[in-house]
Amino acid sequence: MSYTYSLPTTGTLSFVDVLEDVGPYSSEISDTTAQRGRVRTVLKSLKKEAADARDYRNIMNTLEEYLPYLVSVINCLGTGALCLKKDLETSWRSTLSDHIIHTGSNAPRIVGSDIHYELIFVLMTYAYSCSNQSQDILRMVVPENAATVYNKAADALNTAASIFHYVAYEVIPKWPNASEPRPVETMKDLPVALSKQWGRGRMALADAQAIAINKALLSGNISKALVAKLYIGVAGQYEMAHGLISSISGAQEVSSDLKKYLFDGVQFYKAMAKKYLALDANDNQKLGEAVGFLRECKTDLRAIQHGSLSKVRKSAVASRAVKEEETVSELLQKFSMLNDTVGYQPVPSRQDLQRMIPSGRGVLEMKRFQLPLPCFGPTNHNVADSDSPSYARSGAYY
Repeated sequence: MSYTYSLPTTGTLSFVDVLEDVGPYSSEISDTTAQRGRVRTVLKSLKKEAADARDYRNIMNTLEEYLPYLVSVINCLGTGALCLKKDLETSWRSTLSDHIIHTGSNAPRIVGSDIHYELIFVLMTYAYSCSNQSQDILRMVVPENAATVYNKAADALNTAASIFHYVAYEVIPKWPNASEPRPVETMKDLPVALSKQWGRGRMALADAQAIAINKALLSGNISKALVAKLYIGVAGQYEMAHGLISSISGAQEVSSDLKKYLFDGVQFYKAMAKKYLALDANDNQKLGEAVGFLRECKTDLRAIQHGSLSKVRKSAVASRAVKEEETVSELLQKFSMLNDTVGYQPVPSRQDLQRMIPSGRGVLEMKRFQLPLPCFGPTNHNVADSDSPSYARSGAYY
């Protein structure tokens, strides 16, 4: 389960038109403009395709091929090898904002100045594509390849998390024209929330961890108590992401769909933790606790479904809650009957059950994203990413 991002589209950008004198880099600058044009074309084409036919790997390939050229231009501008003859302006649609009038592909493009505005949106789009690609990977799950597919999907989300983190801490602070109004994508707290700050979980890595739990469950060797702790960890990551995103203020509000996904995610993974606490209690002959946790689990799953009856579009989490409630209802009926006829154990109160819930745990560490080396211009001083080796194609996980 991961959030489905709507990828942005962008206006045209000719580097030849904005650079003073391309000098020895005439051919390379033309190639940069051509690569940028390819990015615009594939993003526009994506909007015309059915959701289940979209090729996010193609988007990622196109962005990966453009990035070394974009890094080259950034380095050349930073070292004085190239100069601007006029402001470099580029326009991108803000896809994580709530728009009062415009929605989806009709959302207005927002113009921003400076090459780092371009880099922010290119990397954000790359991260969105990695996250969406994880969902395509999971559709290929069959019993024979489940472990491998879960690995690939988790890796895709881990890559997305690392890119969001890089944008927040390495690119946005270098954007000198961060004036209002500005797209929410360029506000540091949003990519931080979508990613993970070291030591504190966030959305993309939380989704990756949830997939890792599914893989662990395949083996059957993981304890139910540990699974519960891992789900509590995921819920905590969602909770922090929701809190951070909800605190963002500006001319444009963050997408209601995204905030709804995070809010539902908190409830869903807390419910999943209670399900496994119930299973663990049953294994330890604590039928009263098992019944109590299952009741609480069912209440949480119902709350998610009830919340999706509002005007906000039903989240993917709510759909999963429906399926999980069926399983939980069967378990609750079974455990209740056993307790009523064999166990005769008192069912703890909600307050007592809450005190029994353990602290959460994590299972994954986030990768470190690195920009690719420039393909032309200065190579001994990478202004865009001064201490990073090449990352080109590092996101290709199959």
